[in-house]
Amino acid sequence: MAEQTNKLGHRIGARGGRTRLAILDATRRLLTQRRFSEVRVADLAAEAGVSPSNFYTYFKSVEEPVLALSEQIAVEGDRLARHLQTDWTGERALEGARALVADMIALWRDHGPVLRIEHMLADQGDEAFAECRIRRLRRLHLALERRIAQAQSSGLLPEALSARLASYEVASLVEGVAAGIDLLRRADDDEAIVETTALIVVRLTTGR
Repeated sequence: MAEQTNKLGHRIGARGGRTRLAILDATRRLLTQRRFSEVRVADLAAEAGVSPSNFYTYFKSVEEPVLALSEQIAVEGDRLARHLQTDWTGERALEGARALVADMIALWRDHGPVLRIEHMLADQGDEAFAECRIRRLRRLHLALERRIAQAQSSGLLPEALSARLASYEVASLVEGVAAGIDLLRRADDDEAIVETTALIVVRLTTGR
């Protein structure tokens, strides 16, 4: 959700909203051109067509607009869980898993630079980025956990398996494929990547 006030405590009006959006768009563009460590406030301000002092009206560091973009992506991540909420009987499980993998790949295709920085800063202990990462995948984790628990209750997966931990590991697998797809393309094409990953997801989630 966009902030309603700027760093001075003033309400952000229509003009301020456009300025803030310009800074976010500039951040997104620069992250596709440079390493995060090379981006400075002056670079973002110049790319957005504003002064550095105007930048500081809305953000206090380079990390803040990246966090704002990460928060926007977290909302998009909610759609991933819908693929686990369809009918997963028989071959439909594979259809749902394919859709999940394809959607995760699309998310990383559209937002890869921001998501990589989110992962890096979360791994370094930044709580705000860690929470964004958790929130983006929360619904997917819950949907996976329910599917895994159902398979356990049907005797298809071992009782000793932690459904919650398994849900995190399956989600990490799918996200890892999406994040590293360029490397995987050295082994096979996109269709094979999606199909193989989907088959693994079905086996780990349903026991079938």
